[in-house]
Amino acid sequence: MKIKWVKFAESFEYLDNLIQDRTMMKITINERGLLLIKYEDKFYLVKNKCPHQGIKLEDAKCENGKIICPWHRYGFDLSTGRGAGLYLENYPIQEKEDGIYAGFEYFSWF
Repeated sequence: MKIKWVKFAESFEYLDNLIQDRTMMKITINERGLLLIKYEDKFYLVKNKCPHQGIKLEDAKCENGKIICPWHRYGFDLSTGRGAGLYLENYPIQEKEDGIYAGFEYFSWF
């Protein structure tokens, strides 16, 4: 698998101003519905869809390093996506000289 890096913000300061005092917010990157989460001063990107029953996670809570589904209360680790025998898609965030990038895996023979 390869990773395609997509710029989605100018800086972490910009993200702080964008999210303000919220824990999470919906964003779209490359036509993907995601949640930008700030937990203990670190940012995370996860898919805005629970892998268990497909419910949107935008009303979820963050507790003990996990995002908790508002419907069935399954918890998924913010760093790994692991939880309850399922995995929530999560995406790495990387700071480069010209901004903040999200990493999306894709398959390529080359």
